[in-house]
Parts: sequence; structure tokens; C-alpha cells
Amino acid sequence: MSKPWYKQFWPWFLMSLPFSVIIAMIITLIIADSYGDNPMVVDNYYKKGRGINAEVEKVLAAQQLGIELTFAQRAREFTIRFNKGQPEQLTALTVSFYHATQAEKDFSQVLTADAQGVFRGQLPVTAEQGKFTITVVPYTRAWRLSQTISLPVKEIILRPLTYGV
Repeated sequence: MSKPWYKQFWPWFLMSLPFSVIIAMIITLIIADSYGDNPMVVDNYYKKGRGINAEVEKVLAAQQLGIELTFAQRAREFTIRFNKGQPEQLTALTVSFYHATQAEKDFSQVLTADAQGVFRGQLPVTAEQGKFTITVVPYTRAWRLSQTISLPVKEIILRPLTYGV
């Protein structure tokens, strides 16, 4: 006499294959849901590309004006001053710090000059060290200066990128 089907090996083995696929799919969905979308992927790359071209024009304007800044850091305080290309009237500067790999460490500050023409700001605790891209833009948005540095740094000269003028 043969055994009933539910006491045999092969039906259970054959049913385990689709069930294992279902379990793997559930695990994959849980992982995909927990990590979400990748913020490094740009949805509208054409629009982003046009924006990059506009930014290149601002970098070229900084080159033509001969702008050169000194960035100095002491503990959490930093200063920025013009070495070359200082405008007649000092407007506020927007200084943005973009961390190389951790977007949650990015921050931006609007700084005004003191009587000596020095712009002063404070670094948050999360930005005391690490690799950052510093971007400096005046209130008028006429030019843009950007450079990658590693904090902490005692003093560094910020110059516009060279794009073949």
C-alpha cells in the first residue's frame, strides 16, 4: 500500500520551490522599501544640465573678475576675506558646504562683512571635519566660486575653477 501524498517527499519539495521564491520576493520588497529612492539619481537631467551650464557662466565671471578668497578656520569659527577682485560694495555672501558623501552634513549660511571686510561664520558640530565642497555666491548671484577642501584647515586660498577662458 502506498502512502498518502502529504506523507511523501516529492510534493513538499516541489511546493517548496515556489514558496521560497515568494519569501525571497517579500525580503526584497522589504529591503527596497526601507532604503527608498537614491538621492544621487536626478529625475530631470536635461534641466539639471542647463542649470550646470548657467553655473559655469558664473564661474567664468569669477575668473574674469579675478576673484580670490582666503578661507581660514579656527575650531568651529571660519572667516572669508577677499584677496583679489573685491567689489566696491561688499554684499552678503551665501556660503554653502556640501559634504562629499553625507548629504545630512550639508549646510548653508548667509554672511555679511564686518568693518574690516571679513565675513565670519560658525561651523555646525557635524561639519568640524570631513571633505566638503565650499561654494561662495554673492547676494547678486553675479559670480560663483567653488572648491573642495578637507576640514579642519588652518587657511586655504579659494580660486575659481579654470574652464579655458
